[in-house]
Formats: sequence, structure tokens, C-alpha cells
Amino acid sequence: MALFIKKYVNNYEESKAYGKTYGRAAMLGTVEIEELADEIQAECTATRHDILAVVSALGVAVKRKLHESKRVHIPFLGTFKLGVNTKGEEKAEDFNMRDSILNVHVIFQPETTVENGHRVKELVRGIKMKELPKYLGLDEEDDEENGGNSGGNNGGNSGGGNDDPIETQP
Repeated sequence: MALFIKKYVNNYEESKAYGKTYGRAAMLGTVEIEELADEIQAECTATRHDILAVVSALGVAVKRKLHESKRVHIPFLGTFKLGVNTKGEEKAEDFNMRDSILNVHVIFQPETTVENGHRVKELVRGIKMKELPKYLGLDEEDDEENGGNSGGNNGGNSGGGNDDPIETQP
């Protein structure tokens, strides 16, 4: 399998990158917990029902620990933690929990190792990429998940039409 890349043209006229062609990851659907349970069952001795129970409980447990102001590390996946956006107040005594905190959000830090002096994220180790064939296409929901037609390319991907693994560079 490969990560499909879809070409798109930046149509945002105020952008420095207007008219340039870029690539973005094409998502060909969403995998639900039941399909993941089938994949996991094929790799171990646990039953599908046991896997569904554990994975369902995982979400509840992660939420509970995040609410206790703890980081949650899941091997081979990464670490979750909570962050906040706040207003800056002129004086420390003006900062208050109700008015100064704008929102709370989840921060995900992928599992990363250092190999040959380069940081490599576990979830993209050994990735292969191919250009999205025209017959597969994307529906609008998947295209919106990929960021619409805004801005330029903020990653330096190489690859595209071949099956060579891509190394993660720092």
C-alpha cells in the first residue's frame, strides 16, 4: 500500500504561491474501530470482542488522565497532552481562569526516534507514496480534510509516482 498524493493548484490570488501546483495527502475514507479490531485480531491471539472492549475503554482512560493534567504516552503512536490558548493580561492579578483562558485543545506528539542523526516519526517510517490515480478521485469531505485550496506547500516531499521509501528529515 501507499499514501496517495493528489495534485492541486493554489487558487488563492493573494498568495505568493498563486498558480503553483502542489501535492497533498489524499484520504480515501475513514477506518472505524471495528475494522481496526479485525486488523489487530489478525496480528495477535486476542479476540475481536476483547479488542473492541479495550480500545473503547482506551479513549475514556486517555480523557480521564488528560483531565488530571497528565501526558498520555502510547508506544509506537505518540503522546497526548492538553494545551490552552490564553489572553495576555497586563498584570498577573488580572489573569483569571474564567476570562483569560480562550480554549483548551489536544496536542499530539508522534512517537519519534533519532536514527543516523535524523528524527524519524514512527507513524511515517518506511512510507511509500504514489500519485492518486484519476479513477479513485476524492469526495468533497475528504478534500476538505486535506486543507482545501489554501496556501502553499509547507512540507518538502519528494517522491510522488514511485515506490521508494521516503526518509523523514529533521
